[in-house]
Amino acid sequence: YGSSSSGDSTSRKTDYDVLKESHKFLWDDDKDSSQLSYEEQVAAKYNASLFKEYAVCDLKHYKSGNVALRWRSESEVLSGIGQETCANARCEHHQPQSERRKLPVLLTLEVPFAYVEHGEAKSALVKVVLCERCKKKLMWKKEKERQDRVQGEEERPSESGRDSDRRLPLSPRSQRPAALDEQGRPTKTRRSRSASPHRAGRRRSESPPRRS
Repeated sequence: YGSSSSGDSTSRKTDYDVLKESHKFLWDDDKDSSQLSYEEQVAAKYNASLFKEYAVCDLKHYKSGNVALRWRSESEVLSGIGQETCANARCEHHQPQSERRKLPVLLTLEVPFAYVEHGEAKSALVKVVLCERCKKKLMWKKEKERQDRVQGEEERPSESGRDSDRRLPLSPRSQRPAALDEQGRPTKTRRSRSASPHRAGRRRSESPPRRS
């Protein structure tokens, strides 16, 4: 009497779901495809259709240093996106433009890309083509860390500044800075002996010697 199907269609995985789970940014070309699982074969087939000379990036979270990269598709290669235009997908110069509007100067950069894939940390050198504004975004966090490091070093007191704050020991009699010897110890000052006023007065009162 028209019983409905008992199968749950929501539990079935599409090729897109399989691709998201098994996709890799870089594949080992030396690995035999016959040893791959069905999921890996789907991801490897899609990876073979990509062009890995230049990458497309997303700089939405550039201040935190998190940058998304992916390889270009065939349609993007044919239209020149990411090679003849800025690779930042959010840039106004990302899409091909008419000849009336000239593109800014584009810079080709080879940047280290560190990422985590299936719980494993990996890294690769990737080429991207960016305009000057997007290049500054890509380098923003590293430049900010460099400026903070330089500012921190300038705020530290220098050795010469600390030495200038040291005060020489004062002599107990004169309350003036005492001279130091080569070992840094206060030297003893020799006071000149002067005649007392009484003795000086006696010398002045003495009569000159008589002449014979």
